Amino acid sequence: MSKNLSHQEWVLEQFTPKYLKTSYRNAVLHSSIIEGVLVVESRINKFDYANKFLLCDKKIDSSEFCIFNKIRDIRNRLVHRIFKKRGLSQNEINKLIKDLVQEILLAYKKSAFLDKKLFEKYQIPRPQNIKPDLTDQTK
Repeated sequence: MSKNLSHQEWVLEQFTPKYLKTSYRNAVLHSSIIEGVLVVESRINKFDYANKFLLCDKKIDSSEFCIFNKIRDIRNRLVHRIFKKRGLSQNEINKLIKDLVQEILLAYKKSAFLDKKLFEKYQIPRPQNIKPDLTDQTK
């Protein structure tokens, strides 16, 4: 059974080599990669405004917009709430990380925009867990 550390205990654990984990860093890094692609392609420096612009400009469709918006929302909750007031417990942090990773993987699989502007542009070979599933795309 996993323990549910308090916020302070969780923060302390992150600096203990035995428990040092990369899941938080990886989730934030990949959400930032997606944000970066949207910002570069829209030339707008805010994740939410870049996402809205790309939707209005028909460079992404509504399903991509929703996925990107959810990534932004979860990432912001994770990053900004981790130290506010009482902070987040280990279970809350783990759930947000899990939710964020699931949305990132969904974006990597379903977004024709990311397929073109990230994977093709940078010639990124895809691991099996992020093979594209663009069958329902109309682009």
